[in-house]
Parts: sequence; C-alpha cells; structure tokens
Amino acid sequence: MKAFVRSICELIGQDETFVMATVVESSGSTPRSSGAKMAVRGDGSILGTVGGGLVEAKACKDGRAMLDTGDGRGSLTFVDMTQELAANSDMICGGGLSVLLEVVEPSGPCAQAYLEVNELLRRGVRSSLATKFEGIIDFCAVEHQVQKDQTDGDTPVFEKNSNGMKLTEPFIPPASLYIFGAGHVSLFTARTAAMIGFRTVVLDDREDFANEARFPEADEVVVLPSFAGCCDGLNMDENSFVIIVTRGHLHDRNVLAEVLRTKARYVGMIGSKKKRDKIYDSLLADGFTQKDIDRCHCPIGLTIGAQTPEEIAVSICGELIQVRSGGV
Repeated sequence: MKAFVRSICELIGQDETFVMATVVESSGSTPRSSGAKMAVRGDGSILGTVGGGLVEAKACKDGRAMLDTGDGRGSLTFVDMTQELAANSDMICGGGLSVLLEVVEPSGPCAQAYLEVNELLRRGVRSSLATKFEGIIDFCAVEHQVQKDQTDGDTPVFEKNSNGMKLTEPFIPPASLYIFGAGHVSLFTARTAAMIGFRTVVLDDREDFANEARFPEADEVVVLPSFAGCCDGLNMDENSFVIIVTRGHLHDRNVLAEVLRTKARYVGMIGSKKKRDKIYDSLLADGFTQKDIDRCHCPIGLTIGAQTPEEIAVSICGELIQVRSGGV
C-alpha cells in the first residue's frame, strides 16, 4: 500500500485529476477485500487493482465516464460476482463487491488526505483514514478524516448505520531500514530496499551526499551533525533494520556502538573480517559483551560473490529479506 499511496501522490503532484476506486465491502468468494484500491487515469491507464475481470472493467468504464463528464460526485456501485457471471469472465469466484468511485482533484479533500497519509508513512507513523459517505448509487459528498497514531486494527472496517456508511482503513508503515552512510553502496541499497517494501531512511553527516536529489526513493534523508548520538530520536524498535556503510572504520565503529544500545532487529556492517575484528575488540574493551557483538552481521549480505555497489546492494537486501521472513 505504501507504493500505491506514493504513486497517487505523484499524480497529485503533477496536478492530475483521476478517479479513486476503493472496494468498501465484499461478500462471498471475491478476488479482493475491503480496502483494495485502483486509480483510473484520464488516458485509461490504471494504478493498483480492485480484482481484475468484471470488477476492474466496470470501475474503469465508470471512472473514465466520471472524468469525461466532469462529474465531481462520488458513486457507489455493486458488482454481482455470481457463479454464472464469474464463469463467463473466467473468474472462479462468487459473491459481490461494493466499489466506491471518487473523483480526486489535486486541490480537493481526498487528495489532501492521501498526501497526509503519505507523509505519515514516510515518517513511520501509524494512521487510519476514515471515509464517510451516504446513498446507494450517487451522492454529493464524501468526507475523509486522517487520524495519527491510530489504525483501528490491522484490517479495514466497513460500517453501515442510519447516518450512512464509513470505511476505516489502517495505514501501517513497513519495517524501517536505517542506512548510515550515503556513499555508492548506500545509493543502490536504498533504491533496492525501497523496491522490496522497506521504509528507508538514509543518514550521513555530509549534506552534499545526504540529500533528496541523490536519494529520491528514500522515505527520509537525514543530515547528521555528526555520527555521535546518531540514533537519538529515531525510536528504533524490534522491527527496525540497520545497515552501517559509512566512509570510514572509525565512523562505522561509533555508529555500531550506538546501534547496539537499541532494540534493532537486524544490524549489519560492511567490511572485511580484519576490519570487523578490530572494531569488535574496541567495543569489547569499552564494555560491550560478546552477546552484543553477536547481533552484528559482518561481513554484511548473502555470499553471492558480489563485487560492484549494485551487486553488494542485492546481497544486502537478500539478507534483509531472509531476516524479515524469519529465515535467520
């Protein structure tokens, strides 16, 4: 969902109007559940999916009609996925889907809600989006409300009452990956990590390296005053991942000392075994235990014969996937 939200925010940033299709309720055996989303653009292209087949075709047709007519109202449509219809459309399912269609204008309330959700996701803040609407077929207004630090559970909740309907969707940030160092390895690691679903934060003490122009895929880029106290205020928890790829052994050593005082789930440091052993000896002399040291993956990454920064990034991210999935 993070990638979808970012993609539609890019459309908003390009001043593009589109239609948001959201599955608000499902019954029986259907291809998608509440919260599934798709953006229908004026040229007919789409972002995301609401299940393909009949559902997607109808959402695209109705969405484009709304854009063509300039109808700014929302529309709630029901697609009956009976066994007969499903069979005729090569879809093995039954039941039905209610889909909310809403024109999203760049300066409108829906766009502003998603821009806020996107910013919260980038900052690693949990949030929920409540969408309220009335009517069966057409209605004049849809209301959106974003609540910070609240998700109302991990799955969307759809409610009906005398005042109308409401869909509350949780937006939970993915695991955070903190990359200390903004050199060549960091550049490709941040790019790859973003593709595989991490919330990526790049930190360095050099502004000419640590900047958004150099790391457009990163959720955050932080210019540190120094690597001393580099973890202060980052709220690293048991779902946090850390990669240490600074420009020198001393910086690596200082960052590792800071990170080992956190609860980070994964700690990886680039470097040879010789460099690693010197850093470990220094930390042991400063009072760290062998148990602390054993938390660090060094040399970092899977053993695949990686040589170039791009290959090293793949090696590192392969290890991140392995740890995230519980393989280590």
